[in-house]
Amino acid sequence: MGLRAVTCDPRLFPADPTWASLNLGALICIECSGIHRNLGTHLSRVRSLDLDDWPGELTQVLAAIGNHMANSVWESCTQGRIKPTPNATREERESWIRAKYEQRAFVPPLPLPSGNLEDSMSELLLTAVTERDLLRLLLLLAHSTKDQVNTQPAGSSSFPRTALHAACQLGDVVMTQLLVWYGIDVKAKDNQGQTPMMIARKTGSKGCIDILLQHGCSNEASPTTATPILSRRSSTASLGRSSSKKRVS
Repeated sequence: MGLRAVTCDPRLFPADPTWASLNLGALICIECSGIHRNLGTHLSRVRSLDLDDWPGELTQVLAAIGNHMANSVWESCTQGRIKPTPNATREERESWIRAKYEQRAFVPPLPLPSGNLEDSMSELLLTAVTERDLLRLLLLLAHSTKDQVNTQPAGSSSFPRTALHAACQLGDVVMTQLLVWYGIDVKAKDNQGQTPMMIARKTGSKGCIDILLQHGCSNEASPTTATPILSRRSSTASLGRSSSKKRVS
């Protein structure tokens, strides 16, 4: 399928990968896919290139990131540790993959402004999105926890706007999907009382709207007034949407 052609450089993949980690944006072989699945979906969301459906937003994420960019974050500082070869045992693969994603052992340090990471993460994410810097966004997310992603700026009782508001304003499907996967509050309101869904509808980004609907946001296109008690009519909004050598990733 086209995803392989977009993200799979034959110089990097001696074998044909048949699986992908959605949130990491990387292609993986069938053996590594089992190890990734055991990490849990909070670390790696595994999907088959051939057996699963690929909505447009998922295709965009994988095509935008790819193994080279993903590894520039997750494998940047291996400190002399040698990556297993395609002939490595499962135990060697698992040790590497867990160190890489579970322990974040090879992620480069993050240059920080004044203050600590927890206080500044939401602002750093907002800046990365506003500047359309996908690589920096990936690095920030690799360093972050869900609590840090949703920490309000110091001294503020509400968000001026979050990185998700900015991503929806830009109609950036890739950044919107990544932020949602990493736990950003999809229902947060900016200082004008707008949710990300409201902004996505204003900008007409169907991709962003679809992502938000899939992750618990109401349609917000329907009237919000209560239905009169004596009325026998009602309406519902449908939210349905629905082996050769292997490379270690």
